[in-house]
Amino acid sequence: MKSLSFKRPIILSVLAISMLLVSNSCKKCTVSDSNEETGVIVKGVIIYPKSGYMTADAGVTHFTGAGQYANAFEISFDGGQTRVPMDWGAYDILANPMTIKCKASVLKDVKYDAGNAILRYKATATTCKSCEQDRYIENYVLIPTVAAGVTVWFEPIIKEN
Repeated sequence: MKSLSFKRPIILSVLAISMLLVSNSCKKCTVSDSNEETGVIVKGVIIYPKSGYMTADAGVTHFTGAGQYANAFEISFDGGQTRVPMDWGAYDILANPMTIKCKASVLKDVKYDAGNAILRYKATATTCKSCEQDRYIENYVLIPTVAAGVTVWFEPIIKEN
């Protein structure tokens, strides 16, 4: 009987420590599997750059038909079934690049303030801080052509869960 009473405190201690470790180490990070686009962004478009890391290599975040990267994009309006060349007379492409953790969802919002002639592209990424691998994303969006004299501002925000 004495050996049983000796084992009980040890078993209870082991269980208590195990529960404490499990509750602190098994916090799951949940991030949406989809991105959201709001504002003046043309919805449902897939943008295909001819190469990755274009924003990092070129330092460009506002792409127009007048720029050196005019031939560097194709777009799809039908979920990727067909690709067509960019119509630079009707559209521009904005990018809001950032380095995030390997799992993330991004809210992309482009608002136009006509009174101040400012176009603001705010990209808010929600990611898991428990994820160790970094990933570079360019956050391309298609918008109606930006008129001359309009200032474009970029605001990248990263939130970690």
